[in-house]
Amino acid sequence: MESKEFIKGVEVEPKLLFKVTLMRHEKPFYKDEGHDLTPEGVENAIRKGKKIREDGTISENDDIILVHSPARRAKGTIDFVAESAGLKDVPKTEIDQLRSSDLNDLDTIIEYFNKSSTSPEKLAEDHYKDPLFNERPDIIEPQQNKKERLYRSFEYLIRWFEKHPPEDKTPHVIAVSHFEVITHIIDDVFGIENVGKYNVPSFGESVYIEAYESDKKSIIKLKVTFDGKTKEVIFDRSDRSVKIEE
Repeated sequence: MESKEFIKGVEVEPKLLFKVTLMRHEKPFYKDEGHDLTPEGVENAIRKGKKIREDGTISENDDIILVHSPARRAKGTIDFVAESAGLKDVPKTEIDQLRSSDLNDLDTIIEYFNKSSTSPEKLAEDHYKDPLFNERPDIIEPQQNKKERLYRSFEYLIRWFEKHPPEDKTPHVIAVSHFEVITHIIDDVFGIENVGKYNVPSFGESVYIEAYESDKKSIIKLKVTFDGKTKEVIFDRSDRSVKIEE
């Protein structure tokens, strides 16, 4: 972090509280059977696990915590990633807050997708701009709800580590969720328009987050990395939001 503190004239780095690798599931069949990943999805998940071990994303200094959404494609992704990263024996926890969109009128949603012949990028853009995805909670969970779920999960994570402070390792949460949940932190930090596409993260892509303490209990400093870009922001616990620090 660029911001530093001074204790008796000595410059010190802010304390690293924990790390999060927030990953979208790999390419699925969307059948909710077995691990629900295509052969390509399985291969990519295995490759991802090897990569995060080899490139130092995870290390022996990390206390690894594995979590995933209830969807089979998320559980399948974390299973293959963990095994190839040498984390097969680490327990995995299902987190409902990381789930995909709640579908309240499945027939209308199916009709929408059957009528659509657009690209995944256009469908992803519709999640932001089409009133169906933002103003019709009777049909599908609004985007704001999913954003609140994501940041509520982040607050719970902070509270857990406050009550159970690590001793000699840095907690590192590897979480598998869905595009329409993860995309919010990418938008808040970098701006979807600046990223250059709406369909982010793509299958298997990750947002990497380092969380640091600040001089205020209500503020957590974040260093967020996505697609080769890194930016420092804050997580305001008072309203559970990610903000650009002024």
